[in-house]
Amino acid sequence: MADRGIVLDFDGTITDAEAEGAPFRAAYLDDLATLAGLGREEVEAMAVDIEAAVAANAADEGWIWDGAIVAPATVDPYLRMMPVARRILDHAGAFTEPTERARLLEGVLYKHNYRLTRLAFRPGAAEVLPALAAAGAVVVTNSHTEAVQEKIRALAAVAAEPAPLLALAAGVRGRARKYQIDPSWDAVPPSLTLPGLARPVLLRRRAYFEALDAVRAAAGVPWSEMVVAGDIFELDLCLPLALGARIVLVTNPHTPPWERAYLAAQPRAALVDGLPALAAALGISPSSPPLTPG
Repeated sequence: MADRGIVLDFDGTITDAEAEGAPFRAAYLDDLATLAGLGREEVEAMAVDIEAAVAANAADEGWIWDGAIVAPATVDPYLRMMPVARRILDHAGAFTEPTERARLLEGVLYKHNYRLTRLAFRPGAAEVLPALAAAGAVVVTNSHTEAVQEKIRALAAVAAEPAPLLALAAGVRGRARKYQIDPSWDAVPPSLTLPGLARPVLLRRRAYFEALDAVRAAAGVPWSEMVVAGDIFELDLCLPLALGARIVLVTNPHTPPWERAYLAAQPRAALVDGLPALAAALGISPSSPPLTPG
């Protein structure tokens, strides 16, 4: 198996985040209703209104971690839940202490309800993921290692040649903390500016760098020969681009327009609309599809 220095995000990149995240959203809102002492229908109506307001002001919203916006708030159900949850708890006057609230929303509730996500791959995953695995790709994800491994092994269980997928699953690097900013780490500039986005995109994501650099070192290639694919530029791709890698943004209908415009002008970046196009951008031919169960 040739290691070509390919790094893949997983949820939202290889999977259909909207389909897989629907049970997460529903169960998270169930929990918020209980914790806020509100009716479930009231919480649902509030969530719909908040989601619409966030979408209408997407450039001003974001996923807040340690007081800073570290990702957009609109790209997938998991990110959209954060402003929804905060505003519902604000409305109810519940869990107002910041540290306690962060632990509740991003720790307890996220972890508990993420387990309810359904298995929903993007079209073409059955053909493209085995080919990427055979090319030596490595998954580096914020998601829990075991959860992503289970998703990959579900494809391997019906694959004509499961070995590459099983190897891909075994090498998953989860909990990459792509969102964690370390201002003291100065290997890259603190931020970059994207036209159409007033706030800066923060770059000093040291924990994510360490995960990426371990893959690069194992591949034995310089940053210029690395390629990283993800579905959120600000979370998955801004740091590798700053390090000199090639990047591929796998878009969806919620991809922010400022990310599209910025990457369209970058010579080391590509935008693709799905997994077959991702394989083409990497010069990889999709494999035969897995067998169907039964």
